[in-house]
Amino acid sequence: MAAVLKKRALAEYNKSYQDGPSSKKLHLAKKPLIGSSAAAFVGLLEKCKSSDEALQLLLRISDCLQFQESDVEEAIKKLSEHFQSEEESAVRVKILWLFCDIGLECPGANLNHLVDETIHLIKNETSHKVIAQGLGTLLKLGCKLSDDKTLMQRLVAVAKENLKDTSHQVKCRCLQLISELYPISPEPDRTPDMITEANVIVKLLSDYSNAEDARVRSEAFQALLTLHGRGLTLSADIYEQVCPALSDDYEIVREVALKLIWLLGNKYPENTVTLQDGETTMRLVDDAFIRICSAVNDLCMQVRALACTLLGTTRAVSDRFLLQTLDKQLMSNMKKKKTAHERGAELVRSGAWASGRRWADDAPGQLLEQSTVQLLPGGAAGAFVHGLEDEFMEVRTAAVEAVCELSMQNPIFATTSLDFLVDMFNDEIEDVRLRAIDSLNKISHHIVLREDQLETILSALEDYSMDVREGLHRMLGSCTVASKTCLEMCVDKILENLKRYPQDKRSTFRCVQKMGSNHATLVLPLTTRLLGVHPFFDMPEPDVEDPSYMCVLILVLNAAQHCTTMLPLFEEHTVKHYTYLRDTMPHLVPLLPIGENQFSRKQKSESEMDDSAVRRFFENVLQHIDNVTLSSNVRLKMLQSAEEQLNKLSEMEPLVTGAANFTAMFARCVLALHTALNNPAGPPAHALQNLSTDCLRLQHQFSGVTEQENACVWQLALRVSAARLIAAVESAAMTTGAGAGAVALSTAAALTHHAELLDRLLVSAGMEPDPFTIAVFQQLSCGEPKPGSLARALHPLLLAAPLPQIPTPNLKIRMCTATIIEPASDNDTVLRFCAGLITGVSFEAEVLRVREPGALRVRVAYPDRRVHALLPPRDHLRPLDHQNTNDDGTENVRLLTKVLISHGVWTEPCGVDISVCLAVEEGGGREAQLVELCRPVRVTVAPKPIKRGI
Repeated sequence: MAAVLKKRALAEYNKSYQDGPSSKKLHLAKKPLIGSSAAAFVGLLEKCKSSDEALQLLLRISDCLQFQESDVEEAIKKLSEHFQSEEESAVRVKILWLFCDIGLECPGANLNHLVDETIHLIKNETSHKVIAQGLGTLLKLGCKLSDDKTLMQRLVAVAKENLKDTSHQVKCRCLQLISELYPISPEPDRTPDMITEANVIVKLLSDYSNAEDARVRSEAFQALLTLHGRGLTLSADIYEQVCPALSDDYEIVREVALKLIWLLGNKYPENTVTLQDGETTMRLVDDAFIRICSAVNDLCMQVRALACTLLGTTRAVSDRFLLQTLDKQLMSNMKKKKTAHERGAELVRSGAWASGRRWADDAPGQLLEQSTVQLLPGGAAGAFVHGLEDEFMEVRTAAVEAVCELSMQNPIFATTSLDFLVDMFNDEIEDVRLRAIDSLNKISHHIVLREDQLETILSALEDYSMDVREGLHRMLGSCTVASKTCLEMCVDKILENLKRYPQDKRSTFRCVQKMGSNHATLVLPLTTRLLGVHPFFDMPEPDVEDPSYMCVLILVLNAAQHCTTMLPLFEEHTVKHYTYLRDTMPHLVPLLPIGENQFSRKQKSESEMDDSAVRRFFENVLQHIDNVTLSSNVRLKMLQSAEEQLNKLSEMEPLVTGAANFTAMFARCVLALHTALNNPAGPPAHALQNLSTDCLRLQHQFSGVTEQENACVWQLALRVSAARLIAAVESAAMTTGAGAGAVALSTAAALTHHAELLDRLLVSAGMEPDPFTIAVFQQLSCGEPKPGSLARALHPLLLAAPLPQIPTPNLKIRMCTATIIEPASDNDTVLRFCAGLITGVSFEAEVLRVREPGALRVRVAYPDRRVHALLPPRDHLRPLDHQNTNDDGTENVRLLTKVLISHGVWTEPCGVDISVCLAVEEGGGREAQLVELCRPVRVTVAPKPIKRGI
């Protein structure tokens, strides 16, 4: 660290140059680790008396694998010599394994030499396991040398030679090596010779798809897929060769063949294939789709799930085959196909027996081949019906996702598949129900829900799972219903369900908000019933705090935004309630021309869109603060006034809350630092702690901050770190003990670490540091100073330094905030539990614009000043359904967890404060600090003693 700062400080700030000969460079050699160097173990191989000892020694080499660069070549030589004299195949396998590890992990290893040595060792090898391991070593080393095409051709030639081996393992490794290392040039650079050679390779791999061993057949198909993934175009001619593999006895072959069929179908959709009758032709993509549909009835669960997944990603399929997947009835030329039994039954019912007029008109039919008779429906008939009714969750989930993908591309298929997706709402597995709900949400723009479908959908609202209920709320908000009766059913069921699950209030509000906006014309005839408006009598005024009435208001007000005809139907108390909701929940209630907003709607919307006035206000507030000609006292008073005005601006204008809070907090830190440094008794500890917390908030709680503004914040934080060092040294001088000295040392280390990070940040931002930062760099460049001397040198510099520069306001700055929904702040319930045990408090919060959700913590503060920071599980952080991500890369998350509280016996109930914080790392070996994102909520707790006896 000192060397880095010394170079920067002396070169850039002192501007001094030294003439004369350059100093002698020192070569620092890293000492070898005694007793753990792998080179020592390699030297012991000659003394091994048995293969077991050699294997144990090789395992120890593999565990440490620490070679000096000069020892690598000698170690490889000794390993190779032992390989040639070793009789046990397991030891030879381990030596080749070590070759691969040395080449990939040890610096200074010659990969080409390792490749040559491996090829030489396996050339005359007889053990299949050793040859397979040698090919695996060549494959991994070759991936590191893929730019050397000559070497790649040599490795491919080695693999071709070993393809004649009788072992399936060797053949599989050879096929894998050929597919991954065969050099493939970009398509414009390919010559006819290259194309011919590539076709020979494809032909070679295709031939091995007919091997006796299923593992070799599977690897051959996988090699073709690998070649295609690397850029080699496969010909459509191999389609006919792959199709028989779909009926292979082994599922590993059928699985890879399915992927290859899907690939060729999507690659050449308009090619034609001839069916078994020799006359009928069909598009290649349609034939591939039908063959994949047949795999939905496969005996293996993995194959069925893969078939459903591939069906969803198949494009350009004809509608008649696509729609056939949702109907189990066999069709031929769009006519229902009858079985022989059905045709015979019709013949019996009609009484049309043999008349005897024609010769052998009652003779038996022609003999059929056994392979042409299918007991199960083949082709595309009912493929998705079978997939959605499968006994395994994986297949049903894949089928639901496939139906969703196809429905998003085809509106006709979306309408046809709607009933099947709705039926999946009754699935026994929660994950399948959630997938069905999300699928219906994605295709909502293609469908219109009928009454019979809504009955099934609304019955799922009673599900015990909150995820299912909230998913249904999102789906109902995005879908379109067919009639007024359907909308009435939805509203009644939602209000009834809200009484059963009051914790779904916020999700229900967003649901009815979208329903009102999407069905304005259907809400109009229901307005009088929903609001309780009577033509003759004055009805009682509803309670605006009632969640059911709030749902109705949100529904009607959002519908009134698009249908102004219902505005005259509002009574006086409805207008007052609108004003209340508009102030408390502006994100749920739109701006309507009623009440006070009747004539100012246009002017207000224009003022919201124009931010020039806000920019001028910022400039007026901060125009004289950075004026160096003014005295420090005048600038401090102006800073204090600017802080007050910016705090008021953040409350009045939500769009600039982040920028106003950022600048106001910066001004507050400057004022507090100046006050603490000019304190006659020295900087107070609590003031420095608050300053450190505010600096951490400036660094981590705001997003959209430019590098220049961030550099200003870090320079301010450097002054705070220097003030903390001065206070720590003064405290250590006044007290005796090792604890005070340790605090001073840790504070000095934190200052050094902060200066190092600031130096990098200034270089990245292209900024020149302020005078105090330059002085700190110069002090730290003089070796590693002690905390006392460093504090004595920085104290006068810190007092004489001018006020920090206030960064120019950036209106794109946004602030990370949290809102605690549960427990409520006005909750008076006392939680009683046995002392020493644990009680759980339901906790729900919404965190907006957080950069790292993993840094969120739940802070629990007890009355005896004990503080616990609880890390919520990752699955307790859920994305907000109304807005998940923001334009600045931050996330909006919903924290839904249980806070565990435990304590000893209390004489009376006391409050425990719970809040949401960010855990930020300061560096320098210090533990993470907590930055609060909201005001804590107090929960009253009363631990009672455990009763003894009966």
